[in-house]
Amino acid sequence: MFILFLTFLFLYTAYSASIVALLQSSSNQIRTLSDLLHSRLELGLENTVYNEYYFRTATEPVRKAIYDTKIVPKGQKAFMSVEDGVKKMQNEPFAFNMYLGIGYRMVDKYFYEHEKCGLHEIAYIQESNPYIACRKNTPFMEIYKVGLFRIREHGIGRREESLLISKKPVCTARGGSFRSVNMIDCYPILLMLLYGMLISVSILALEKMMYYRRRLGVTTNPDAVAELDS
Repeated sequence: MFILFLTFLFLYTAYSASIVALLQSSSNQIRTLSDLLHSRLELGLENTVYNEYYFRTATEPVRKAIYDTKIVPKGQKAFMSVEDGVKKMQNEPFAFNMYLGIGYRMVDKYFYEHEKCGLHEIAYIQESNPYIACRKNTPFMEIYKVGLFRIREHGIGRREESLLISKKPVCTARGGSFRSVNMIDCYPILLMLLYGMLISVSILALEKMMYYRRRLGVTTNPDAVAELDS
């Protein structure tokens, strides 16, 4: 009985340690839109006109299913400001579609360093690079071309982009916090412990029954009693 109890105690300790390690590590199970669709994460959208348009007019099966199952049931509650979406993403199992340039500024403002390690990006809106238009057969086309190439070669465009658009925060501290574990997380090991206790009690009861049965058989058998007396 003591050995069985000690075994389950070690199992419980190992399971608790694995839960803590799991909570401190970032999950990479959600990598695609299909993973997001079949996950338990709630989804919110930045309150912009183009977000509502792109989600509502999506025809691709997975994107349409995401809109029908995660956006339509919540109605206008699914649309929120970037600040509210980032705060909700920090405190709840939540995915938020937003413009990353502004969103990462809010992440830098509200997220702790260890929380930034759990951020993952999934592209939903298929963006296209912008183009500069000019009049056909214009004599300034070559000037535009040379000027744009020089801006790109000298790094001016990248510098302006870095000033206007925030990049994804760098993960510098992993596992810097501890969170409470729900009972549902420990349910399997508690169930194993309960089964072990029931099996132990059953074995003990069976041993007691066999012991009393043997003892009763000895007391009711005269030959056995005589042998014991001799």
